[in-house]
Formats: sequence, C-alpha cells, structure tokens
Amino acid sequence: MWRYVPACRVVYRQSACLGVPISVPKETGCPRDIMPTVELTDRFCQSAKPIDGRQTDYFDTVVKGLCLRVSPAGTKAWNLVYSKADGKRARLKIGRYSEIPLGGDEGARQRAKNMRASIGDGGDPIAEKKALASSLTVADMVDNYIVRHAKTKRSGDEIARRLRKNVSDVIGDTKLSDLHRRDLTRCIDAVKDRGAHVEANRIFEDMRAMVRWARGRGDLDENLVEGMKRPTETAERDRVLAADQIKTMWAALPDADMRESTRRILRLCLITGQRVGEISGMVRDEIDLDRRVWTIPPARAKNKREHVVPLSGMAVAIIRDQIEAIEALSERKDRAVPHWVFPGPGGRAAVTGASIPKAVKREEVIKRGVSTVMGIAPWTPHDLRRSAATHMEEIGISPFIIGHVLNHVSATKASITSRVYARYDYAKEKREALELWADRLTGIIAGKGDVVPLRKAVA
Repeated sequence: MWRYVPACRVVYRQSACLGVPISVPKETGCPRDIMPTVELTDRFCQSAKPIDGRQTDYFDTVVKGLCLRVSPAGTKAWNLVYSKADGKRARLKIGRYSEIPLGGDEGARQRAKNMRASIGDGGDPIAEKKALASSLTVADMVDNYIVRHAKTKRSGDEIARRLRKNVSDVIGDTKLSDLHRRDLTRCIDAVKDRGAHVEANRIFEDMRAMVRWARGRGDLDENLVEGMKRPTETAERDRVLAADQIKTMWAALPDADMRESTRRILRLCLITGQRVGEISGMVRDEIDLDRRVWTIPPARAKNKREHVVPLSGMAVAIIRDQIEAIEALSERKDRAVPHWVFPGPGGRAAVTGASIPKAVKREEVIKRGVSTVMGIAPWTPHDLRRSAATHMEEIGISPFIIGHVLNHVSATKASITSRVYARYDYAKEKREALELWADRLTGIIAGKGDVVPLRKAVA
C-alpha cells in the first residue's frame, strides 16, 4: 500500500524486505520504473525484492548514483547512474550482488566512489570499460585471476598450471571482447581428446570460477559458463586396499621407478591418513619431532582450520629419514637447506601434490588386458587415505574420531556449536587412533594375521 505524505512530498511504502521504509519521488506515483532510495545494508540487500513484480532500483543514500537493481526473476546487480559531460544520464553496470559485496575495498560502494571520482576528472567509465575490454586478452584474464584470486587458495599452484596449460596456451590471444562460449568449449575438448576426463572436469571448474570472478570485476559483461555442464560424469571412487594388497604394494615400493621422497610421501599417506597435497607441501616449521606432532596451518588445510596430526613412531622415522636426506643433499650441493620437507628438483619449491599420482600412474602395467600398479589393481594416493580410514574403523576406532584424524568438515564444522564454541581438539583420541593403526599396519606389512577389533579402544 502506497501512502502520500504532503509535508515531505514523497510517496512512502513499507518495503517487502525487513519492513524498511523506502521513499519514491511523488511524481512517480505508482511508477513503471520504481526507484526508491534507502540506506543500503547487507541485510537489506540480501532480502531485497522487486516492488509489485516490477524491476526495482534501490538507490543508496550513502553513495550518490549507486543502486541495487532487482529484477522480477530475483537477479540483483549493482549499477552506477551518473551524468555525462553533455548532461545526458548514463548507467554503468558494476557487477552482480552475489559476486561483489556492498562494503570493503573491492565492494560496490568503493567502486562507485572511484568511478564518480573519475567522472569528476572528466573520465567516462563506460568508454573506459569498453576500451579495457577491447585490449585485454584471455591470457591477461588468466594471469590476473591467478595473481589476485587463485594464489590465495590451497591448490593455487595446480589451478595456475591447469589454466596456463589448457586455456592460455589454447585461446590466450583471444580478446575478452571477442570471447565466446565456444572458445571455452574448445579448451575442454582439447583435454578430453587426450583422454584426460578428470582433468577436463577440473579445467571446467577452474574456468567457471575464473569467468564468474572476471564478471564480478567487470572484465566480462556476461557469465559465459552459465548453463554449461561438466564435460564428464565421474563416479565417486570407493577403492580400499585390503590387508594383502597393502602388504604387496608396500613390498613393491622400493623397486618402483620414482624418487625416494615420493615413496616416503606414499607411505605417509597410508600411515597418517592425510591428503597427499598436504603431505607433499609439508614445511619443516610445521613438524615437532620431539613432541611427535605435525601442525597443518589453516592456509594449507582444506577446511581452512588448523589441523594437528599426532605422529606415530612409524611416521616420525620416515620424516626424520627424509630430513636427513635433504640436509645431506644440500651439503653436497653447497646450498641452503630448503624449508620444505619434500622439496622438488632444485629445492626452490615443494613437490606438487599432482606429481605423486602421476608417479603412481607411471607404474601401471597392462598384461593380457589386465592393469596392475605395483602388483595389485590400480590405485591412487587418495585411495591410501581412504584405506587408512577404513582399516581404522575395522579395528574399532570411532568414525567420529576418524573424521577428526582426517580433518573432515563433517566432523570439525558440523554445527555452529563445533565451529564456534567447542574447542576441544581430540588430540588424545587422535593419537591413540593413529598409534593403533600404526601397530595394525606394521602387522599387515609383516604378514601377521588379523587383529581382534578393540571396540572400546578409541570411543
């Protein structure tokens, strides 16, 4: 219901969202283009709806010209309405609300302020945007995305490698103004044609994230991946190595054609149950061999929470051997000891997590149509993590404690209580679980019989 208040010559209406009063110029009456003004807040923007089913521009009272446009379909986008040098009104789309927040250094308000400052100096944001789009290439977009966004992610190096190899090297010279969905499809098809179906899915996910990010920044005017489907449907793996397979694989590792550090990483995957990328990126400062703990910082943990991994004697021995080998190599090469436990060739960076599955894949042997890796059915490093979890449960360790050992989100962030209030770290239970598993693994490797499950060992 509209209500006219003569004293202030505006038409007031109670907003459908949160009951916030909004004002519309009186002369618009019940307008076709509804342009209420309101002090925009995150809460308001989250709940904003179009008035009477019509496209609605909610103009901010804090930054002149900034508005949140809400379509009848519910799409929300930031716009800046301003006057050009010739006095004509112009509208510049800043980006979608879902991709650009209201506040912050990169938020809609700050962007609108910067644009208005440019306009005041005689600039034309629309012309500048068109000129920038006509000069930027896909390779520029990839580089910007890697530096400004992907590098902050745990798997940033792998994302950078995939995008440069499969996107920049294929369509890098294409202007953003000329970029079409078929160009993105060409990148994916090139990967699929190599038979790398999993890699094709990852490239699709990388490009989807990059395009959305670029659109949020205003580098692209539309989401080119909207409506595109994953190139390959892959089934979730459930491979678990049985005790006899673990024994065979462990015995074959010394003869595998790979670096000794790679063998150690694979053993630690099975002993600790941790992710191969976290193990391969292990830093010396994260390890306390005297206390027998490994602390994975939030920046390297998948769920962005610090994860303390108790180390069994079996794990400590492998890490100690690796550190001694790296120190000896550094002394022979007369160079500084790298701070990574598993440095790559040259010692300038840690070995990448992606290189470990590739080393395992190179051990695949196909004989009479049957594939094997180190004497058993094909497996991956992640299968070792799954196998560790399965065997821990078999010997009576609680699935809840196993979840904490694995640093699964379902166990560590299942509710607001566990995320914010519950600070117990289950260090004692995790150590007991990993010690029991190390004892069981030692028995498996030695060929001893099955153990009796200890159902009350780690509750």
